[in-house]
Amino acid sequence: MVVEWEDHLLLLDAGMLFPPAEMPGVDSIVPDFGYLSERKDGLRGILLTHGHEDHIGALSFALQAAPAPVYGSRLTLGLARKRLQERGVSADLRTVAPGEAIEVGPFRVHPIRVAHSVLDNLAFAIETPAGVLLAGGDFKIDAGAPPEERTELEAISRWGDRGVLALLSDSTNAERRGVTGGEDDVVPAFEDVISRTRGRVLVSCFATSIPRMQRVADAAARADRKVAFLGRRMVDNAGVAIDLGLLQVPEGTRLGTDELQGGPGDRSLVFVSGSQGEPLSALSLISLAEHRQISAGPGDTVVLSARVIPGNERAVSRLIGNLFRLGCDVVHPGLEKVHVSGHGNREDLLELLRRARPRHLVPVHGEYRMLAQHARLAASAGFPADNVLVAEDGDVVSFSAHGARKEGRVPAGRTLLDRSGVGEVEHLVVRDRRHLSAQGVVVPIIVVDRQTGRLESAPEIVTRGVAEGQEAASLNEEAGRLLAETIEARPGEERLDIEATRERVRQALRRFLRKRTQQRPLVVPVIMEV
Repeated sequence: MVVEWEDHLLLLDAGMLFPPAEMPGVDSIVPDFGYLSERKDGLRGILLTHGHEDHIGALSFALQAAPAPVYGSRLTLGLARKRLQERGVSADLRTVAPGEAIEVGPFRVHPIRVAHSVLDNLAFAIETPAGVLLAGGDFKIDAGAPPEERTELEAISRWGDRGVLALLSDSTNAERRGVTGGEDDVVPAFEDVISRTRGRVLVSCFATSIPRMQRVADAAARADRKVAFLGRRMVDNAGVAIDLGLLQVPEGTRLGTDELQGGPGDRSLVFVSGSQGEPLSALSLISLAEHRQISAGPGDTVVLSARVIPGNERAVSRLIGNLFRLGCDVVHPGLEKVHVSGHGNREDLLELLRRARPRHLVPVHGEYRMLAQHARLAASAGFPADNVLVAEDGDVVSFSAHGARKEGRVPAGRTLLDRSGVGEVEHLVVRDRRHLSAQGVVVPIIVVDRQTGRLESAPEIVTRGVAEGQEAASLNEEAGRLLAETIEARPGEERLDIEATRERVRQALRRFLRKRTQQRPLVVPVIMEV
């Protein structure tokens, strides 16, 4: 999100999305930073609220579009530095801390600690010439957490006393009633799992869930289990947190990946990546008995300590089934309380609104229905409905002495990346891949005389994903006769025009297949001249 005053810009976060199943071959999605690139001389800084991939994953692309100083907490910048090094991008990283204001161009920025599922999470009160914007980031209240993990409600109240022009508030859990649970709520379930498991305990959570990893590691230590980390992102993030002193796992209680050769009888606790059933993740390979360093079986327990991201349900279900086939026990949030959300539920959202007392509310983060539910929640609590602005990607929200309104749109597209994370995948390519997966492909191969344009042999037809066996043979035979007739019936002026012939073949075959099979496969004619 861009905050803009005259020719001065601030960028709040730069995250990536993971693709839905209907985008085959796409590994990640980052914003189109064209708007920022066109105004790169005006970018004064990039503010990072926390270290989740959907907030820092596209930082390298943002910096390539518009280089600027990057501000964030110690852990956030530690995680961001790792990502930037992987992509060979350098940056001016500047650490900020709650209560310490910084000047960024004409903006005065005040970091505020807020609770989330990752440590060192920040909201920002941004003093602008038009008034104070309070960007809440991803948050929950978690009043019972230790001070370093707890939302600083008093700091937010003080800004409410001074006057907040607009509150930008997380809407992810706007449909969930009550208050979001704290990280301590998961401890009893983990202690129970650890005590009753004869063999190894494998815990899969998001690799940035440092507060949860600390609590589980402490429970493992109390049960005299050693701790290990498995999976590149899990190892990297844990290493950053340990180096910064934000994750306490004593050296003598840690196992290296080379010490994980033990079989199912091993008594370690391993944090392993792959809670979403990603095909090449460490946990998926373990479930298929294909991991080189670790195996699992009877006596072992796998704990999935994360919510299933929409679209990943089938992959996670398959993962759980494979683990049961190995003889493992599997515990997930549907069975026991091994996960709590990092986002505030409805009561948390209302508490933030009551504390900040903004003139305007802008729901952010979440699908459109969540933004709309957040707006309705605020209205039900007495907040003026006219002062809520529900905006989507690309919308410009303008604040002035006359109030606030949505004022036009700017380009806000998406860039699709392949597995390399560098090569861009065109939207048309993705569309064709979807078409192929749903309808199949037909390739008619036609050989014509270069001088006369007449057929040299009967058309050959190759199909994939359309029909099989005898049905395919019958279909190809009938389609071949049709194409031979189509070629011979061409007007004289088309006989030597290969492109016109190719299009005539495509149209004829499409009509035939639609009538015979009620399908619309991709038709790719191959015309050869001899």
